[in-house]
Amino acid sequence: MQVYVTQGHEHGIGLEVFFKTCLLLSDDELTSVKLIAFPPAVTETLSLLKIPFEITKTGLTLCGRELSVSWCKKMIHSQSHTALIEGMKRSEEGGVLYTLPTSKDQFISSAGHTEYFRQVYKTPELGMFFSSPTLQVLLLTDHVAIGELSKVLTQELIYKKLLLALQTLKRWNWPTEQILISGLNPHAGENGMIGHEDERIKKAIKQLLDKNKFQVSGPFPGDTMLLEKGSAKDVLVYLFHDQGLGVFKGIQGFIGSNMTLGLPYPRFSPDHGTSFSLFGKNVADYRGCAFSLRQAIDLTRVSHGQNYRYQSSRS
Repeated sequence: MQVYVTQGHEHGIGLEVFFKTCLLLSDDELTSVKLIAFPPAVTETLSLLKIPFEITKTGLTLCGRELSVSWCKKMIHSQSHTALIEGMKRSEEGGVLYTLPTSKDQFISSAGHTEYFRQVYKTPELGMFFSSPTLQVLLLTDHVAIGELSKVLTQELIYKKLLLALQTLKRWNWPTEQILISGLNPHAGENGMIGHEDERIKKAIKQLLDKNKFQVSGPFPGDTMLLEKGSAKDVLVYLFHDQGLGVFKGIQGFIGSNMTLGLPYPRFSPDHGTSFSLFGKNVADYRGCAFSLRQAIDLTRVSHGQNYRYQSSRS
C-alpha cells in the first residue's frame, strides 16, 4: 500500500515542505510514497530551493534519491484539483491519500478539501480530526457560522458524526483511550440555565453507548475539558471549529495532522495552509509535514498487520 501525495497549489509551500520531508525519510519510508504532480510545478519549486534534482519518466531523483511520481499532463480546472482527482482514484483502489495545501478557489463548487469529499462521496457526516504528538481533537462541525450552530447540531447529527468517526478510528487501529465531548453552551448549559442544546449531546452519547462499546463521556464545559485529558491517546471532541482548533493550534502550533474520517480510505494533510507569501523563499517550516506524512506512512503498515508505531509511541 502506498501514500499518494497530491501536489497542492503550485505557488504555495506544500511542495517545498514535502520535498524537505522527503530528504528526512528513510529509504523504506520513501518507497511508500508516490507524488502526483505537474512537472512545471516541481521544476519551479526545486529550482527555487536549489535542491539538486532530475526528472525521469517514472519519477524524480532528489539529491540522488529516487522518488516515485505520477506526472499529470492534462489540467482539470486547476493543477491541485487535477492531482487530487488522481489521488482519490488511486486511494480508492487501496492506499492512503495525503493532500498538500491548496486554496479554496482551486476547487469546483466547493470551499475546500473536506467539503469536496462530502460532495463527491455524498457523506455529510465526514469528520475533521486533528492529531499531534500530545493532543487529538475531533470537530463535530467545521465551517458553520455561529448563528447556525444551534440548528445544525441536532441529536441525530451528533450521533452520526460520532459513530462514523469512532468506527473509522477503530478500523485504523488508531490508539484511543477516553472520548471526551464538550458542551455547546458555557458550563455545558448549567442543567438548562444557559440553554438546552446540551441535552441533545447527552441523548446522543446515550444513544451511542446503548449500541457500541466506546469509552465516551460528556458533555464537559468547553473551557475546562482539556483538564480532563489523561493521555495523548484521549480524543477531545469539540462542537465547533474555533472551540476545538483554538485549543489545538494554541498548544501545537502547526505541528499536526488534519485528517478526514469516514472516507473509503484514510486522508491526511499537514495542519497549515498555502502561505503564498513564503513561496520560493526557502524558509517554510517543514516539521508539520514531516510529522503528518510519517503518520500516513505508518498507517499503511497497520493494514499489513503491524502495530501503529508512530502514534503508539506517544506517552
